[in-house]
Amino acid sequence: MITGIGSFPFTDIDEAIDVIFSTSQAIPFWPQLPKRSPDENMYTTFLEGVPSVVIDKTKETVFMDTEDTQGIERFYENVYNENLEAFRVSEKAAPGFYRFLERLKEIEAGVKFIKGQLTGPFSIGLGLKDEKGKPVIYNHGYFDIIKKALHMKAKWMVATIKAHYPGKEVIIFFDEPYLVSFGSAYVAISKDEAISLLNEVLGNIGAKRGIHCCGNTDWSVLFNTDVDIVNYDAFNFLETIFYYREDLVKFLERGGWVSPGIVPSSEEVLKTPPEVLPDILRKFSGFMDGLNLVNKPEDWLITTSCGLGSLSVAEAKKAMELLKMFEVI
Repeated sequence: MITGIGSFPFTDIDEAIDVIFSTSQAIPFWPQLPKRSPDENMYTTFLEGVPSVVIDKTKETVFMDTEDTQGIERFYENVYNENLEAFRVSEKAAPGFYRFLERLKEIEAGVKFIKGQLTGPFSIGLGLKDEKGKPVIYNHGYFDIIKKALHMKAKWMVATIKAHYPGKEVIIFFDEPYLVSFGSAYVAISKDEAISLLNEVLGNIGAKRGIHCCGNTDWSVLFNTDVDIVNYDAFNFLETIFYYREDLVKFLERGGWVSPGIVPSSEEVLKTPPEVLPDILRKFSGFMDGLNLVNKPEDWLITTSCGLGSLSVAEAKKAMELLKMFEVI
């Protein structure tokens, strides 16, 4: 099966959806278009309406003002009461989501899963700074707001998708580019803390949960979370997840899916001969066979190595064309 990560370089929403529907019908996903509007970047989209978060559209910056406590009490009331509408991602921030739901009926008969995505807590925690420039992940009180907001927004997204298409299963990916820095001298977060914060956001959202990391990391962290799908950049880091054999085997034995990002999401996509990519999949299959488990290719969720939002339109279209080669896997 194939699907995408989420971001595209298009500025026309329907053009993006046309590409998705023509290449990824079994597991279509809504397009996030950061070049269309700064409201659609990895922070702003999922932080609107969160107390103490300041979105400066003039400077196109987002930060957390820990001196601003307005709305925090109401925020926690909404969390406690499961008021999902209070955590709605607006049409302004994610127009691709709303248009996607409108148009999905065009291909509904062939859809197996509907995929959505949010930025994950580790990446927002490190990327979002307070008013003093310190990553909010180190401010436990305010980071708690971020974690709960992401959890509730994920639940809202799942509930909204199911309200439109109640007969379909949902997959939600939490995109975690900052996990590449885990374990470095610049990140003072322990393995147990990383697992705990991810589980807190992933838990009980009513869908299959995936984590996408577009670089190399300590994969044992992800294999020991409650995640259902681990998506990684297999084009550049094919062997890396297999260095954590024991943790990987336990993850697979409990029903986890490995999702290799085989198609490059960089300018390499125009330079890579198409025949190279099946070779990568064959090598991946060989490594999976070496685990001495029942190897089920139908549980492989093949993607591009990362989102395509930084590419040109031509490069993004080429990446999706190459991804379509793996549709029957």
